[in-house]
Amino acid sequence: MKKEPGIRFLFLLCWCSYFCAYLGRLNYSAALTDMIRSEGFGKGETGLIGTAFFFAYGAGQFVSGFLGDRLPAKWLVFAGLGCSGVCNLLMAQGGTIGFMIGVWCVNGLVQALIWSPMLRLVTDYCRVEVRPKLCAALNSAVPVGTMAAYGITAVVLGVSGWRSAFLLGGVCLMAMSLVWLWGITRMERTVPARGQTVCQAGQTASAQGKQPQRAGSAGKTAAGLGGILVQSGLILLFAALFVQGALKDGVTTWIPVYIQETYGVSPILAVAGTMVIPLCNLFGVWLASAACRHMERNEIAVSAGFFAVCAAALTVLWLGSGKSMAVSMGMLALSTTAMMAVNTMLTAVLPSCFGAVGKASSMSGLLNSAVYSGGAVSAYGIGSLAGRFGWTATILIWAVMAAAALSICCLAAGRWGSYRRELAGGRR
Repeated sequence: MKKEPGIRFLFLLCWCSYFCAYLGRLNYSAALTDMIRSEGFGKGETGLIGTAFFFAYGAGQFVSGFLGDRLPAKWLVFAGLGCSGVCNLLMAQGGTIGFMIGVWCVNGLVQALIWSPMLRLVTDYCRVEVRPKLCAALNSAVPVGTMAAYGITAVVLGVSGWRSAFLLGGVCLMAMSLVWLWGITRMERTVPARGQTVCQAGQTASAQGKQPQRAGSAGKTAAGLGGILVQSGLILLFAALFVQGALKDGVTTWIPVYIQETYGVSPILAVAGTMVIPLCNLFGVWLASAACRHMERNEIAVSAGFFAVCAAALTVLWLGSGKSMAVSMGMLALSTTAMMAVNTMLTAVLPSCFGAVGKASSMSGLLNSAVYSGGAVSAYGIGSLAGRFGWTATILIWAVMAAAALSICCLAAGRWGSYRRELAGGRR
């Protein structure tokens, strides 16, 4: 990578874009406590806003994955960043739950245009051996963006209130959309793509009336997505990804509220204290990157280990909730860090394996749609559970969910390992 400045430029451009996307996504979560306090909204009502975003984002991921393999990624990402900026500016003017649900739902749809097309660019421009490392490194924008969103919002809340957090997010996203357009245009002019994927080569050969040439088993794996999901064992993984989304995004959304209500701190202090979570989550990305370098590659088996860590941390949190704020924050940090490692393995590294058959973006979209379906349900469900049964019962449910996902990963790991070796053997 050090000898390829054009690829480094692409990485930085993608990283900064995804970082800004999180500024215009998690500013809602960070401002949630102040919105509840100043506007008098209930936890269930505000949870519906987050649910609308995650459902829209999950559905959008399903669509954008297929679009990313067929339309220019340059324009898809530009549209996602720019339209998300507009949604943030509109959110700052919101005064009713219905209006904010509609705007944040649209924000979820347009933000879904960013990740999967970016993954397609990585597979188009990078060598096979560096794709997993680069995708894992790119996912570091998630915890850094999360930390920045919570930190900036905490400052803004202390100065002028929650509406300014959305104004700032909108300005950043619209500016980044212009930077993206300039940067990717420059990239296209100076650094040629490394060649066609197997699917693209097949389309070209068909147009010329020829039979496409595929190496090894790539022809077999270049099947429909349904066949791939069954052959690879990924069909079993959707339930685990649903849980991962709930434990990563849903839990993160409600951490400031949990801290404030359980330990009686102010909303600003609750948001500021939550910044330790994404700082620790960055370590989860590093763990996933280390697994890519030093372990025999089976992303699902590695994810099973991280689910075990998450289940243990949530069990400790359940037993000690309300007794020590430091222990609670530590267990929340450990559990979400494990989920960040799973997120990196299953939605960044694993889909890059399908670059050889031209389905990296499609697989990323499918897997991410399951993740954000879990985030959608939990954004509302956690608020409702906590309001009705309390935080102790809610945390116990989190621990049981993590244990169930661990079992699913153990079932799927063997088939994925065999399929992955076959897929790797067919790369050109």
